[in-house]
Amino acid sequence: MATGIRHVATVDKRPFFEKALSHGVQNGLLDEANLRTIIADGAKGTVQVAAHFGSSHLQADLDNARRRVVNLVSLFLEETCDGNLQRAAESLRDNGFLFHSRSGNDLLKALHQLPASTIVSHSEDEGFKQFQDLRTLTQPYTLRSFRAERQLRQDNDAMVRLAFWFADQVKLARAALADSSSEAVIRTAILIRAGKGERYGSRGAFATLVDSLRTKAQKAKRLVIPESLLDDVPEGFREIAAKIRRKIVRYDVPMLLDAELPLEALFRTFESRYFMDDSGLEDVDNYDALVSKAWHKVTKGKEDPYSRLTIFMCIATGIKPKPVVSELEARKMVRQVRKNGFDSAAVVAFIRENAPFELGEALVALWEDEFLPEAAIRLCDEADTTLERALQFLADQCMVNRKDKTA
Repeated sequence: MATGIRHVATVDKRPFFEKALSHGVQNGLLDEANLRTIIADGAKGTVQVAAHFGSSHLQADLDNARRRVVNLVSLFLEETCDGNLQRAAESLRDNGFLFHSRSGNDLLKALHQLPASTIVSHSEDEGFKQFQDLRTLTQPYTLRSFRAERQLRQDNDAMVRLAFWFADQVKLARAALADSSSEAVIRTAILIRAGKGERYGSRGAFATLVDSLRTKAQKAKRLVIPESLLDDVPEGFREIAAKIRRKIVRYDVPMLLDAELPLEALFRTFESRYFMDDSGLEDVDNYDALVSKAWHKVTKGKEDPYSRLTIFMCIATGIKPKPVVSELEARKMVRQVRKNGFDSAAVVAFIRENAPFELGEALVALWEDEFLPEAAIRLCDEADTTLERALQFLADQCMVNRKDKTA
């Protein structure tokens, strides 16, 4: 019978510092004098760290401080020696223990200074001491997690710096980008270049650019955003810009080509993807007028609740929407409601697709919560055989041109 040989793998969970120390002793790299120096420096560093985070007089704080120091030394040794125990032991022999702990802390400090996100001028939610507290005791980095976090933050830093580069090209003050997405800034710069613009615009200017690109794209049935638009981007940033250009081509160009997509709906999506500089009420008005063309075409500038409810009643009953109706049209509305009910879904869809975004929820509430419940009772009262009470309700709530009933 064949004899099976089983190998039991052991997992060494000791901190890297302890592994390096053991390796150094076992291989004659660290002698007794080295160990005494390490112990003395370690004790001194432990007291300093305990005082930094709490008290140097409490045993619990001293125990935690010892773990913190070991984790800092382990991080530095494993990172700089790339996990090589021989090199790590030689480093312990040739350099002081406090040098290693300070160097580990410097690694954390450099990491913390890199942006944790790609938001421009994003201030850290936690200060370095809080970060240091977490990463030296309760959640110390492994070599893999440290390098992964550093790579992520370096990528974030490159994205932010590219956003600044694009802003500098058009002399846009960096302060104007505060709390904006770096990708949105870069995305906007690329779209402006595609539209042959020269600088970042206000919301209104950006809306004009997108409307122009959309019109040209739909007429030509294509929109090309060539790679050559990025030829002047510094080499170190070019791949980031190229990746964002590909996103625009894949996700945004199809929306610009979609003739069935209302401009307002397009901008609701673009507002979350692009950078727009808010620059005053006049510009906001211009922006709303442009992106809500269908809304303004129907309302004709009538923005009072009566005109709006008239438009909604038209839509709910299949009549061409307008802010004022005749008595004949009002009668037709009542009969349509009594026959088929209200097409409330069509009203809500019209609001969501065409109304200015900031008004959307209020308009839906005006229709569904304030008007519709009472209208359903008043317009469907079968005892009102002449429709007089129903017409009076519409005249009170909407804009109805009625003949003078008081004569």
